[in-house]
Amino acid sequence: MHNISLLQDDLRYYQSIAAPADLYTLHYGENEAPPVEEVIRFGQSAGLCVTRTLALALKSEWQRSLADALVCEPHSTPLADYIHIHPDEAMKKGSDFKPGRDLIPSVDEFYAMFTESGLLATSPLGEREAFHELIGLCLARDLFLYPADSPELIEFACSREGAKAAMGEESSADAERYRIIHATWRELEDELATLLLRLETQTLKNERINQRWLETFGYLYIPLAESERLYSDLLALVEHVRSNPGLSRAELEELEKELQTIHTEAGRSRKREAPLPRGSESGGGGPGGMPWSAAEMEAYDEECKSLLRRIWQFTHPDRIGREGFTEAQRRRLVDCYQEAMAWKEKARLEDDEIFLARRSTSTLRMILDRVERIWEEMGIDLESTASVRGKTREERLAWLEARILILDEEKKEVKAEILAVGGDPDTREKMACMVSPERVAAVLAHMEERLTWYQEQIGINEEELARLLSAGKSGGADV
Repeated sequence: MHNISLLQDDLRYYQSIAAPADLYTLHYGENEAPPVEEVIRFGQSAGLCVTRTLALALKSEWQRSLADALVCEPHSTPLADYIHIHPDEAMKKGSDFKPGRDLIPSVDEFYAMFTESGLLATSPLGEREAFHELIGLCLARDLFLYPADSPELIEFACSREGAKAAMGEESSADAERYRIIHATWRELEDELATLLLRLETQTLKNERINQRWLETFGYLYIPLAESERLYSDLLALVEHVRSNPGLSRAELEELEKELQTIHTEAGRSRKREAPLPRGSESGGGGPGGMPWSAAEMEAYDEECKSLLRRIWQFTHPDRIGREGFTEAQRRRLVDCYQEAMAWKEKARLEDDEIFLARRSTSTLRMILDRVERIWEEMGIDLESTASVRGKTREERLAWLEARILILDEEKKEVKAEILAVGGDPDTREKMACMVSPERVAAVLAHMEERLTWYQEQIGINEEELARLLSAGKSGGADV
């Protein structure tokens, strides 16, 4: 069984490889499909051939009928989910699809709409019989269900219309090669942005685990860590005095000052408090903890991806190293890079970001604004860096192929970061401490036991050190 694509996917593909200035834009919801007339208008504005435009138009009507059928069910399902879970039923709906049935335009109505649009004026399919045959073949072979970039649809379109199946006046093979490479580039750019968001989210999840761990164990962990340091420092002083029996009075007084400093620092650290528990464990809300719909969360993620991708493109050390920045500008861009990429050193994360496992888009926008100003100071047009470079088709192909190699390497780099962050041993150990109430109780009991032991040893070492210092000052034999 072949792959099935929705109209949204096909339109995105054609927009990525055509994108003329006057491209007609379609607006509709997830379980909706625009009227056939609008789809034909889009195909005409994108420079599609009759065959591909017809496949889009038939897909629009099939998608509309499938959506109508789902709405009648008790629980309406998004089309993308339905097709993924029930591909056989979607295929059956496609096989049952017939022009002229259930408010779907008839073959003659399709022909009239294509004629009125002007698409048939110079097409070898302009004759009514040829157009009717084309619809029959598209329906019989289920070609309208295939993705827009599928070899089956491409080969069929080229076989029916030759070079006209491709946009532009080049041969169909050259045009298709350019479109495929262009689509690959766009897909890789989006994949990199998705990976960056995954890495950002994983980092924030790790921070959230650290925060929960401190909320659970901090009241014992903080004094325990301080006791460990104090015990270690006292033990070192005791060993030092024991190993040097001939210390002068001035050296002993200096050691007493050092002991006082150790106690002062421990007292300062003791004032730190563990983070207060928050009221909710859910990370699926929006800013402020307000619940968001799936559409709002998707839009938020897309904005994060877009901002992260642009910051990554314009602050990555390899990229800025090839440009004509001053040393000061490079340092400023590196600072922006580290601030935006939460998994890097120097990252500053707000508590709400950690809690919600969502990056603040307002923070990212401010960072991007600083980055853009630095680039503008160097005299670079930022917008041009986001589009294909080159005046001729060969130059654009060379740019795309070079950019694809760079994106492949950047994807490997980010995937390695994801593995490192996701497998961070400290975070995994903290997660293991909180797997169950029983495990939490066991860890707390162990911490209390260690804290008691350290406090006892600290008392013993303090008494021993005081005795040694006193004996040293009086010149006693105990030293």
